[in-house]
Amino acid sequence: MPTPSVYMASPDLPAPVLRGIARFAGVHLYNEDGDVLYATPDLLSVHTVSGGIRTFNLPNQGEVVYDLYNEQFLARNVTAFNVELSPASTTLYYTGKEKLIDTLK
Repeated sequence: MPTPSVYMASPDLPAPVLRGIARFAGVHLYNEDGDVLYATPDLLSVHTVSGGIRTFNLPNQGEVVYDLYNEQFLARNVTAFNVELSPASTTLYYTGKEKLIDTLK
């Protein structure tokens, strides 16, 4: 079966269209809210302009979700978690093994 491809001549695609193309291609989407995200296997950084309640979907189950800025545990053994973000804020979450948290502080 051939690999699907998409060609768009427009240089300014709306974010929902890009998310739809990414979903079609099998790319993991962390959330649907249009926030700026940077992710590694164990870290998730989020910048939001509007703030509010967000749901983040992890590609794999995280042993812990730990807020590195506020130094608090948010969840354990989850594939998704909810947080309330302040407007114009940036957060950094660790989503890996609990035993490694002390090395990140």
